[in-house]
Amino acid sequence: AGARVIATTGSNAKVDTLKKLGADVVINYKDDPNWGETAKNATPDGAGVDHILEVGGPMTMGQSLKAIKMEGVINMIGFLGGVGEKQPGVLEAFNNICIIRGALVGSRLQFQQMNKAIDACGIKPVVDEKVFALEELRDACQYMWDQKHFGKLTVKIDAASKL
Repeated sequence: AGARVIATTGSNAKVDTLKKLGADVVINYKDDPNWGETAKNATPDGAGVDHILEVGGPMTMGQSLKAIKMEGVINMIGFLGGVGEKQPGVLEAFNNICIIRGALVGSRLQFQQMNKAIDACGIKPVVDEKVFALEELRDACQYMWDQKHFGKLTVKIDAASKL
């Protein structure tokens, strides 16, 4: 409660859905290559973003560093943008006086604790409306790679499923 949510997307089609889900500001990073400054300017007094979930990885970290508030936290949870030759280094994090931490898939216990918390808090994860059969796994990966999905994907596995 009380958080101001700034979301980024590469698709204008997803803007309305993000706003319906509660985002206060939505920035299309394909239309705004300097989205880090735009995000920072969308915060009170332009101080910067307190918490960033960085899904693009090293290729978008530079923009996250432009958006982050002094003493803010960037949680790196993905590498969707790939890895390039020019990436921010330790000095950039140091200059921004921020914390960058990596988050990977947790243990079975952490998964169970997370699901308990989701149930207890009534959180409804965002899941794409398209459901793939196991035999369509390659199509599901392509669907995600093409950024057509919104939220998590579902792959249905039943006794008749074959790869």
